[in-house]
Amino acid sequence: MAFTDKQMFEAIEKNEDVKSCFNKITDACKELKGITGCPDDDVDRFLEFTIGKWN
Repeated sequence: MAFTDKQMFEAIEKNEDVKSCFNKITDACKELKGITGCPDDDVDRFLEFTIGKWN
């Protein structure tokens, strides 16, 4: 079952641990983009690659 964006943001706001991790991931993506100047698609692909390495 996929979550809607609204459901995800509600979960983030309700759980401090999830919110903290979300903020860290967001900051890391902004830092990566700022340092490398890569386009959003490359940041998205990096996140997809990273998620794949969790398994």
